Amino acid sequence: MSRLKLKGLTRKYGAFTAVDNIDLEVGDGEFVTLLGPSGCGKTTTLRMVAGFIAPDGGEIWFDDRCMTEVPPHKRNTAMVFQSYALFPHMSVAQNVAFGLKMRNLSAAEQAKRIEEALEMVSLRGLEARRPGQLSGGQQQRVALARAIVTRPDILLFDEPLSNLDAKLREKVRLEIRELQKRLDITTLYVTHDQAEALAISDRIVVMNGGHIEQIGDPASIYRSPRSAFVADFLGAANIVEGHVGDGGLVDTAVGRFAVAEVPAAANGAVKLSWRPEDMKLAATGPANIRDATVRSVVFRGNFVELVVEVAGHPLRAQMDSDLPVAEGDTLSFTVAANRIRIVA
Repeated sequence: MSRLKLKGLTRKYGAFTAVDNIDLEVGDGEFVTLLGPSGCGKTTTLRMVAGFIAPDGGEIWFDDRCMTEVPPHKRNTAMVFQSYALFPHMSVAQNVAFGLKMRNLSAAEQAKRIEEALEMVSLRGLEARRPGQLSGGQQQRVALARAIVTRPDILLFDEPLSNLDAKLREKVRLEIRELQKRLDITTLYVTHDQAEALAISDRIVVMNGGHIEQIGDPASIYRSPRSAFVADFLGAANIVEGHVGDGGLVDTAVGRFAVAEVPAAANGAVKLSWRPEDMKLAATGPANIRDATVRSVVFRGNFVELVVEVAGHPLRAQMDSDLPVAEGDTLSFTVAANRIRIVA
């Protein structure tokens, strides 16, 4: 295992700064995900860690070793690519063995490691098949076996599940997480899929425009976003502008809200954020959102997703699918103070 430390890491392409002076530490055996939209700098960061791209500034450390100038083949990292990058003319066993041959291991040691790796990813018995004879999920497992067979210090994933269908993505991401825990390998994972990041990460690094917006465990990132960007990108969010008044109450166009934590710096105009599932129907009793007109109803299985309009402002809400609701209905909602966050 290795600790990974990035210090002031920067990468520019002409006048464009892809990664702008970021600092990050990943602990021994930790699974950290870089999450963000296309062009945010997450893949560039990953490729600098792998050594495929040279930084324009900053340092990359594995434990107490500075790796900034070390070539890729001497870093003892392994990358699992989005495209799998398997050799179509080679068998499964030959694909997995490729990295071992580059390390000049004996035939006996290669055979032992290949058997262990294929057992870990449930591909025993498929050693002689070629990639074209495998499903997408099986090909991704071959790519994973090829990565772990070299026993890397740091395992890198570049959007490895993007080519799989939704149901298979869920299955394979759980397999990746279970395998990573079993091997206890320090892992840096890149994705733009919020559900994927929430499901498998010890910590999430939300990136935007080459910067780190927020770092934290999945629950804290989801429940306590620090910016409107994080709130909106990591799942659905309602974001409304308001004004802090007497007693810490916030007046907005959609209602008046109590907020559990009002930062000392929050004075005057603020932005409030809460999740659709935090909007609870208020058939009777107090409500802070009234006269919400239902504009759309989408069935999601165990819940329905609503878009409601209040004073010309659209809001998203979730309700139990057993409750009757239709377009044009007028509803009232309450949002608990501890579910509302003031964001930048």
